[in-house]
Amino acid sequence: MTFVSASVTAIFSPFIHERPEKSGSYGVGFTIDSGVEARLSDGDGILLNGKKFLISPVEIVLEELDESGITLETDLPISCGFGVSGASALASGIEVSVRRNLGLSLMEVADLAHKAEVLCRTGLGDVVTQFHGGVVARIKPGSPSKSEVRRYPFSQKIDFLVLGKISTRDVLEDEIKRENVRKAGKKYLKEFLKSPSTDNLFRCSKLFAVESGLMDDEIADVIEAVESGGGMASMVMLGRAVFAVNGKKAFDEFKGQKFSAKITTCGVKI
Repeated sequence: MTFVSASVTAIFSPFIHERPEKSGSYGVGFTIDSGVEARLSDGDGILLNGKKFLISPVEIVLEELDESGITLETDLPISCGFGVSGASALASGIEVSVRRNLGLSLMEVADLAHKAEVLCRTGLGDVVTQFHGGVVARIKPGSPSKSEVRRYPFSQKIDFLVLGKISTRDVLEDEIKRENVRKAGKKYLKEFLKSPSTDNLFRCSKLFAVESGLMDDEIADVIEAVESGGGMASMVMLGRAVFAVNGKKAFDEFKGQKFSAKITTCGVKI
């Protein structure tokens, strides 16, 4: 069994190149102690939590590695900003490589998973964050072997409230939205790097969510409720979800899926 952590993006600025390995994003994200487990399957196709499920990046990884089936398990919501597709692609690739003795390095598998994510427009930075683990500032975009990052050993319990989904593809393919996100993402990555701390991450992430135009009124209401109770909160990218410190009491005022997790510095376990 292979486990890959979910990743939460707090700030991002997309960078699309004609070569997938050079595409990626600037930004800041972190891995949590919930994620995706992958096991080789005797059958064909992708099983997610016991049901057939289409995860395009996983299909690409399996095809590249000449494998027919994989079984995945996760307790996280899909398409809500937790990097499940990236974690699934990376976990699947590692599981196949290890169990089939393909001799691939972890970096090579991570590059493949990143390429699959870029081609499917399901993510640009999740696999890089998951490969390194912890709080990861991506200061040069690209696949794990080509990107440049800074890691921070922050330890923090995080509360989550999930209200709904946002399509990563829709944001990346909308030129106006993408440009707004690009400018705001670079601005607040620089602001975070000036003073890397948990408090500044929440501050910069919230300002990024506002200036990028991604935050809606309901997300803003949730964040305000958390802050009124003495906590810190911002928006999960890309999902209609909020991550917070000391947010559980405020979250009770809203409908949605609630859970807590810890930031972990280990993104991959085999």
